[in-house]
Amino acid sequence: MTREQKRRVRAELRACGQGKSDWAGVIALAMDYYEAEDPVCRRLLQLRYLDGMPEERVVAKLHIGRTTYYHKELEALSTVGIYAAAAGLM
Repeated sequence: MTREQKRRVRAELRACGQGKSDWAGVIALAMDYYEAEDPVCRRLLQLRYLDGMPEERVVAKLHIGRTTYYHKELEALSTVGIYAAAAGLM
């Protein structure tokens, strides 16, 4: 995933948290996927991007280290990006 793709996915996640994104369906698919497969990724997406919580608070709330946070974040952003690409949004 390129930096530009990560920026785009992050922007759309934040916009969705404010009810301003065309990606709501794609994000819902990713959230449903992570509900079953990796609840930590789901909570990270919810807290950090949809709820707008600062990174430090997300790390503390999820009881994970910063390395795990970055690993899970990249995984989750990539998954949202894949769903977006499949839907023709990227």
